[in-house]
Amino acid sequence: MIKNESYITKQVNDIETAVYEHIKPHGFKKFGRTLHRFVSGDISQVINFQSVMPYSIMYGTMYVNTGIRVPESFERTFNPSNTAKKYYHEYECNIRSRFGQCKGKKETSFDLIHKSAEKIADSIIKEADKFVLPAFDVLNSRTSILEHRKDFSNMDTLNGHLILLDECMIYGRMGDLDKAKNCFETYYKKAVDEYNASWKYGEQVYLKKGHSVIHFGKETVAEKDGYVTLYGTSHGHIDYLDELAKKLGLR
Repeated sequence: MIKNESYITKQVNDIETAVYEHIKPHGFKKFGRTLHRFVSGDISQVINFQSVMPYSIMYGTMYVNTGIRVPESFERTFNPSNTAKKYYHEYECNIRSRFGQCKGKKETSFDLIHKSAEKIADSIIKEADKFVLPAFDVLNSRTSILEHRKDFSNMDTLNGHLILLDECMIYGRMGDLDKAKNCFETYYKKAVDEYNASWKYGEQVYLKKGHSVIHFGKETVAEKDGYVTLYGTSHGHIDYLDELAKKLGLR
């Protein structure tokens, strides 16, 4: 059953309105497809509705994104900009996930064509009440994020590997440069170890017989179905960290 764009838009509007009315008492405001609130002054908490664009084969599908933005962690500075916007998008957050993942499962793709807006909204509200809002209520300050972020890994599926770098920024913002430096150097060593391991052990990629892949300018052709090992990796992230350390005054 094919639905036109106006039908899909109405579905998303109805879903977002229902969810917004439910969580509005918790201090959220609506900006376009984003529901947003500030906690501890400048930390953002976000729920965002993302419908697939009409030209995609997945058109008629919607995802619901979550995010928490700590300014210094996103901006990678101990002194983030003082001029705050009215709200921030989910992609401007440093702690990010999607509904479905928030409860420890695969991300949920909501079917806007075959499911009613009421049923979808009810599903989103249930997950928000049980998993998202309780996490938001705990991760509502810098101290709580430092202490409890690891307790909510399902809310941190995209950037969980950057925890130490984020904590470096928070400690630096709070004026604890010793802890900031310790977090940074621990993360830096981990990044270097991963870089060296990639050069030593390579990366395995599955290829069909006769298929090829070009990796760092070298073409590898599979002699049979199976995994091939690709050697080489970019030094770009290490270079970025070196420059960041200088900018932050850690070196």
